[in-house]
Amino acid sequence: PAMALEPITPREFQDYAEGYTLYFEHDGEPFGSESFDEGGAVTWRYRDGVCVDGVWRAHGAQICFYYGDPQGVLCWRMLRDGDQLLARLLGDAENAGMELQITRRDREPLICGGPGTDL
Repeated sequence: PAMALEPITPREFQDYAEGYTLYFEHDGEPFGSESFDEGGAVTWRYRDGVCVDGVWRAHGAQICFYYGDPQGVLCWRMLRDGDQLLARLLGDAENAGMELQITRRDREPLICGGPGTDL
């Protein structure tokens, strides 16, 4: 039987992510990575190496990100699936319900660039 997904509080996520770079996959393929600095500052790195700066804040049980782009605020629910963490996109965003697996974390800085600096 499948294990129930256990929600993670924003505080637990902050304790897990702050000071680290997290790596995300979607359907087994690299999706991107994000560094989490103190105070809620983040940098998201797309697979092509392009980076965008943003912020994250807790909104109730949700973790919401804003990068100053037309997508607006993107809110996620962080879930524990056994020993793995998942991020599920909430709301009415185009890809609502999409789940990203957090496959690892480290303290390496992101290397930002453009095409040719693939993960």
